Amino acid sequence: MSTDTALAALLAWDTGSTITPDSYARLRHDPAYPRAVRRLIRTMLEAAAQDPALDGIFKDAGRKVAALAAAHLHMSGGISLPRLKALMSEFGLASPGRARALLLYMIYLGFVEPRPVREVGQPARYLATDKFLDTYRRHLALLAQALAILAPAAGEIASDIDNPIIFGGFIRHLTHGFLDETRQGHDVEAYHQVFLHRNAGTQILYELLDAAPDEVFPPDTPVPFAIATCARRFKVSRMHVRRMLAAGETAGLIAVRDRAVLFTPAGRTAVEWVFATKMIIYLIAAARTLRDRAAGAAPMAA
Repeated sequence: MSTDTALAALLAWDTGSTITPDSYARLRHDPAYPRAVRRLIRTMLEAAAQDPALDGIFKDAGRKVAALAAAHLHMSGGISLPRLKALMSEFGLASPGRARALLLYMIYLGFVEPRPVREVGQPARYLATDKFLDTYRRHLALLAQALAILAPAAGEIASDIDNPIIFGGFIRHLTHGFLDETRQGHDVEAYHQVFLHRNAGTQILYELLDAAPDEVFPPDTPVPFAIATCARRFKVSRMHVRRMLAAGETAGLIAVRDRAVLFTPAGRTAVEWVFATKMIIYLIAAARTLRDRAAGAAPMAA
């Protein structure tokens, strides 16, 4: 595939603020889709295992979105608690009180720090640290490498991630893409409550999904699962894992049998829709970022 053809294929994913049924059909009919999702899941698990700060950020959806929000705010006017509260509220994933706790958590990780001078009458402002920006660059590069399985041109995001237009643009377009999806109001509340809002819930889900063969997503056969091993790996209690599995059964998303977990038809539908949506948002953001680079767009626009 020529460079121009590969770029055109990536740009075709950008259908505006709404993901179209044709986009979902295109993704699901692509034989590389299960492999790309598995690559994304595996790299996120490996990155968290290698970096304690990333591991902390990946523990639940609120923390992960707070990191994206902080990166976006840093590049579009600065980080402050009121701005973080407002953006987290738009995502619908954290209360104002949780936003404050998430800001303190990122300070604890060394990801943000107070500006040395505070303007009179203005809320405290914070800066993203080099540690955070370097960590987030690596995270986005890994994400782009997984996308490249579906759209080879997306690999340019990874190879040029130090370019401010690429780094800032990808963050900006990811933020707007997830906000657009949130406003469409799809009902995946049970999935969110079972997996996304529990400590290490996303990571436990990823471990289950990573066990699927490359040509199948989500897994359609029982996945061997050891509660004690999982609890130790993700630094949570065995009771915490058992409660998550019980909640998943109550919600009709999974069935637990003989040290194995089976995704029910409803569970497979929810998981597949969430990941398909996520992959399309990533592809759209990559397309818009490369379009920005071609136009020489300024990276700091909100």
